Amino acid sequence: MPKNKKQASSSDSDSGPEDRNPVKKAKPSEGGAAGKSDPTDDGSIQLDKNRKITVREFKGKVYVDIREFYEKDGKQLPGKKGISLSGAQWKKLLESADEINEKLKQF
Repeated sequence: MPKNKKQASSSDSDSGPEDRNPVKKAKPSEGGAAGKSDPTDDGSIQLDKNRKITVREFKGKVYVDIREFYEKDGKQLPGKKGISLSGAQWKKLLESADEINEKLKQF
């Protein structure tokens, strides 16, 4: 009986690396910008109690993973809610930061 093939998901889906094969741990960043969150011991940046930013490698490509976490048996585990951005998508987001900040001022 043939195995069922999984459909490839697009990079803009809700699912991220947590539902795939294990990925390599992110390397700690070299130096940090003033005023930024301090990385946690696993190399991720804590946004708030249940959200983290992590740089990960998956299938030879690097992603910026912004994800909600939940606690189970005393461990922080990645949840389904989040997004993994490619390097190009991350750069586009950074280039758009000023425009986004202007739009935030309207609220």
